[in-house]
Amino acid sequence: METLTDSFAAGVVKKRYILGRNDESDIGVLHLGKYLALDKSTGSHVALDALKPHAILICGKRGYGKSYTMGTLIEELSLLQPDIRENIASLVIDTMGIFWTLGRGNEQQPELLNEWGLQPTGFDVDVFVPAGSIEQYRNRHIDVKPFSIPISHLDGYEWCKLFKVGNVSPLGVLLVRVIGNLRQSQSAFSFDDIIDGIMDDERSDIVTKSAAENHFKAAISWGVFETEGVGITELIRGGATSVLDVSTLINHTVRAAVVGIVGKDIYDRRLEARRSYERMVMGDTDVEKGIPMVWMFIDEAHLFVPSDDETLASNVIINEWLRQGRQPGLSIIFATQRPAAIHPDVISQCDVVMCHRLTARDDISALEAIRPTYMREDIGDSIRKMGLERGIAFIVDDTSEAAHIVKMRPRYSWHGGNEPSALMEKE
Repeated sequence: METLTDSFAAGVVKKRYILGRNDESDIGVLHLGKYLALDKSTGSHVALDALKPHAILICGKRGYGKSYTMGTLIEELSLLQPDIRENIASLVIDTMGIFWTLGRGNEQQPELLNEWGLQPTGFDVDVFVPAGSIEQYRNRHIDVKPFSIPISHLDGYEWCKLFKVGNVSPLGVLLVRVIGNLRQSQSAFSFDDIIDGIMDDERSDIVTKSAAENHFKAAISWGVFETEGVGITELIRGGATSVLDVSTLINHTVRAAVVGIVGKDIYDRRLEARRSYERMVMGDTDVEKGIPMVWMFIDEAHLFVPSDDETLASNVIINEWLRQGRQPGLSIIFATQRPAAIHPDVISQCDVVMCHRLTARDDISALEAIRPTYMREDIGDSIRKMGLERGIAFIVDDTSEAAHIVKMRPRYSWHGGNEPSALMEKE
């Protein structure tokens, strides 16, 4: 398979601008597309640095390329040269169940790929789904792996948040007490153990006990919490792409809890890996390397870090990944069609903003609120200049303190986020 990287190595393509980087090095980059002039002609190739951690926001109205662009970045990480690729792991939080198609070549756009000198190519992707949903996917002939979180991973206060129960209410006090006792006495326990503990509690009335029992019976149906838990340590592997499909979790609170738990686990393990790296640099040879640097992609990100509320993922994503993630080597990529609905810190803390077409006034205003001083014109004016064509992005790069209009390259792999049509194409 020939890629844009091969074209540069062969000298076929010579001009390239790299976002997110100040030095002249041209290794370890993700190819995005080409500069787009006002007359719609294309110019130099545009790429993004992949050697350093980044926080990236991809936004735009429905159908204009957010998920498509996210898929492009995921593909490019898989195409990095081996010695760089092995030091990076990609994790995709898939809220719509559309990224399993990364494993298929893009047979939908053969002419467009040909214009860019590219070929349809699928990528090796591990798709993880809640263990309770595994048969749904296998019945559709989609190759997936089970994922679940140990029940004991959550303390009583976290279960209260998950059930939206006040921790000082009679029900909350019961949950905190029972879970606390179980966590002290054993490292792993089941939902049956919790329910038995609830029913054996002598300090609560039967109404409170019954309410607690109902909550945990509902939790069983989610299919994402189990006694031992599976898959959480397999999500992150050097050079690999993992898709965590949470689309079958209808409850948004549960989705946020899963993302928060996974995000916290990765953050803690990367802190340890970073300490190990420093020790190796100092000459210590008896050190475990730890997990690689991680790029986490979150689709429909406003559901996890909303502007007007706090979810069970908010603290981990904003405080640990977004504000403190650079030092441990964590990159985070947000995609949303509603910039106004996402936490303002996401917009202000991202060093790269990729904006596809937007028309809602409050969404444009949300971006305008953080418009950098080096931009000569309003973001709204720049977006209007892009026109109606899909796949065009207005990109603000805080590293080089510059803004660009870019025509994004076509995907190598099949895009699962296309809108369906009532008129089916004939074979």
